[in-house]
Amino acid sequence: MYGDELRSRDYYEGRVRWYDWGNRLSALLRGASDSGERLKAIAHLELEPGQRVLEVSVGTGTNLPLMWRCVGPAGRLTGLDISRAMLDMCRRKLRRRTLAFDLVEGEAAHLPFAGHVFDAVLHHGGIAEFGDKKGAIQEMMRVAKPGAKIVVCDQGLPRDRRLPLISRLLVRLSPPAYAQEPPVHLIPAQARDIHVTWFRGNAWYLIDFVNP
Repeated sequence: MYGDELRSRDYYEGRVRWYDWGNRLSALLRGASDSGERLKAIAHLELEPGQRVLEVSVGTGTNLPLMWRCVGPAGRLTGLDISRAMLDMCRRKLRRRTLAFDLVEGEAAHLPFAGHVFDAVLHHGGIAEFGDKKGAIQEMMRVAKPGAKIVVCDQGLPRDRRLPLISRLLVRLSPPAYAQEPPVHLIPAQARDIHVTWFRGNAWYLIDFVNP
């Protein structure tokens, strides 16, 4: 395991109890709804009933019920995370729900899945902390079926427009995270239909593309 991944795991292990509240508060400060912004990212996956979907860095599982609305009872959701504490919280949150899901402890750059098994792959936050970002993207492509949609999004700020006050404050509070540009250059050339958009009050980028 890479040093960056170890530090990231320790960081999330320590904040698991207030992680969801922090996400909601962060969205509200930007004038947005956390669940509403998550749905925007999920919409780019173009999910259909019965599909099998992987979320890399699933965290506490907030996106899983939202994706289940699209894939329905015939679908299957798989969440992977490096933090066991996050996965435990995810299980507790989803215990009373009827959706079918699997949770796996693992590292994004070495996914423990066979190739071409998922109809869509989502990564919603955290890639800025990966030690091997390119390897993680390649792994998402490896496990996705040909023609599958892949969505990668994380903190970042556009440089082609004036930033609101809250975004300028974010840069000062957490410069390493928000200073990083969308890692489009790490996506292999054979990927198709690559698009970059911004959401969460223009404080997050969203890359979506089609697996070749």
